[in-house]
This record gives sequence, C-alpha cells and structure tokens, in this order.
Amino acid sequence: MTKYNPKNERIKRKYFAYLKEAKRHSEPTVDAAAEDGQKAYELGRGTHDHILMARARILEATAENARVEEELGEDADTAVYASNARRYAEEAIELAQQTQNQRLLAGVHIARGMVAANNFFQDWEEARQCESRATPLMRAYDRDHLWEELIALKSRILRSAGIDETLRAWSVGKLGGKTFQRVSEEFAEIVIPKVWAREGKKISRVAEKLAISPKKVRRILRNSGLLGIERDPIRRRTM
Repeated sequence: MTKYNPKNERIKRKYFAYLKEAKRHSEPTVDAAAEDGQKAYELGRGTHDHILMARARILEATAENARVEEELGEDADTAVYASNARRYAEEAIELAQQTQNQRLLAGVHIARGMVAANNFFQDWEEARQCESRATPLMRAYDRDHLWEELIALKSRILRSAGIDETLRAWSVGKLGGKTFQRVSEEFAEIVIPKVWAREGKKISRVAEKLAISPKKVRRILRNSGLLGIERDPIRRRTM
C-alpha cells in the first residue's frame, strides 16, 4: 500500500477540486489551479519528492490546457499556453518515470495525451500513443476520476479520426502498434455500445445477439463510460 503523505494528499485534493470546478473553466479557477500547482512543485522540489512534483506538473499542464481549450486571454497567448502545457506534461512524465507508481504514470500519459489532442496541436498520433501507454497501466478496479479522464481522451481521439477511418485502417493492417487483443477491445468498444442502444439498453439482449457474456457487455459499457462507475470501498486509490 502506498505510504500516506500529507503533502501529496493536499495536491490531490486541489487537483480533484479543480476537476470539479473545471466544467466552468473560469479564468480565476484556472489561475488558482496554476498557482497551486507551482507552489506544490516548489514544495516537492525542496524535498526531492518526485511524486508530488509530477502531480503538481499534471495540475499545471491541465490548467494551461484549459486556457487553450477555452480560449482564455488574447489570441497571441494561445501558443504560449499550449507550449507551457506540453512542457509541464513532458516534465511530469520524466518525473513519474523516476517512481514506481503506475497510476501516476497513467495519469501523466493521459495529461500529455489531452495536451496533444487540444485545439492548438491536434496531434492525434501522439494522443493515440499516450492513450496506448496509459491504458495498460490502469487496474481492473480503477473506476474513478483517472478512468474518466482516460475515457475522455479515447472519445476525443475516436471523434477526431472517425469510426469509418479507424475501421478502414484496421482492415489493411494498420494497427498503430497495438496488439490484436487491444484492437479487439477497441472494436468491442465501438460495436457493443451501438448494439446496446439499438436493443433498448438491455444488457441481456446484447449478450444474446452477440453471443457473448453479460459480464463482458457490462465491462465494455463501463469502459466506455456508459454505465455507472463502481467504486471499491476497500482499496485506497492514489493518483
């Protein structure tokens, strides 16, 4: 079990609070998140706490990315915000790689992927690579904010390419470095939600129609963010 660290817990609470408020993406909220992230980073640097420093950089990258997505500030500022977001996300990756915290590694790759997929860069290949790196690091019981962020990244990538383009690439063997198992999972994430919607959102009907287990249908729907997130009351999660 991860050792409790009050400084890390504080930055996590600030990060969760920012995610809750970020739906409005008001400039004061973003400014406050960026300031909290900078303070946490300096605190972590003073104690050589790579986990705290990485989390702080995630918060800063998320805040800068919000400035890009919500077009805060002047037009000329967008490139600066985007560059800052990418730098913070890449620094977060370097710091996380010096730890053995898999959830933290997943988090930094998701943050980098969201920056790559923003309205300024639209670097979909980089975004896909980040998603591919993050997905195997997630555990079966990780159905929390980090999973929701991963689902958001996947959805954004899929919207950018389009289902037809993705299927066309797979049909000619262009798998983007993914294993056959991963491609099968992504195909299921495309097909099962569609069948579920057509069958009146009845899991038993989907299972019967596709000749698969109801358990797999539920898992795919949860992975796609279409079923409620089941939280594990026993395990403590750390970002």
